[in-house]
Amino acid sequence: MNKKRKKKTNKEKIYTATFIILALIFFTFYIAPWNFITEIRYDKKWPYQDQTSGSYSGDYDGIDISRHQGKIRWDELKKNTHIQFIYIKATEGLTLNDPCYEENIKNARKHGFKVGSYHFLSKGSLGELQFLHFYHVINKSEQDLRPVIDVEDDGTFGWSRSQIQSHLKGFIRACEMIYGVQPIIYCSASYYKDYLSPEFDEYLHFIASYSGKPVLPGEPTYDIWQFSRKGRIPGIWNWVDLNRFAEGMNVEEILWHK
Repeated sequence: MNKKRKKKTNKEKIYTATFIILALIFFTFYIAPWNFITEIRYDKKWPYQDQTSGSYSGDYDGIDISRHQGKIRWDELKKNTHIQFIYIKATEGLTLNDPCYEENIKNARKHGFKVGSYHFLSKGSLGELQFLHFYHVINKSEQDLRPVIDVEDDGTFGWSRSQIQSHLKGFIRACEMIYGVQPIIYCSASYYKDYLSPEFDEYLHFIASYSGKPVLPGEPTYDIWQFSRKGRIPGIWNWVDLNRFAEGMNVEEILWHK
């Protein structure tokens, strides 16, 4: 599913490149060495028993995970034939690293899953700088899937519509310049309508909608649908987000290099 991009002017490209190069130097020498991590306290053995109940979920194509899923029983998860992809939380804002990221991506790859990483956009710092935080945490060689930028009310509350768009564009421009790939935008259907439409119609959309298939304003459609926050699957002892591809989409369409 190809989506057309608007062409940038040479002036925009030069400005973006200059800013990102300077920001990269600043981040590398003045911010990254401090290694600020605010999610440092974490029990790697949690949960001690299954926190979920009921029947196991079915009819999904992928999951996304973070510290909230806790310790994952990867040998058991590997037996799951539904999972075509896993997105793993890497970073948030300018200073937060998910404490389970390194272990999760190492084990996901070890057990043969297609994996990608996501960043949670939060107010307090420029989108370009937040991308550089993400860049310093993830390892490109470990990524099968395009990056995802997660934008939602919990992170951007207090920003205006124009501020949200400006910081999101900053993250995307930096990602395109450094990695040469467009990130996928994750948000809810209502968030997209209120803050991102129609300016971000040309990107791939990973849309959360728990009451039915996502409906976006105008021409764009969803590409991945997060249809549940309370999935129950063997190997994960806490509720997990479940995702489905839109009709015509598959894992090949979200690979970092198709």
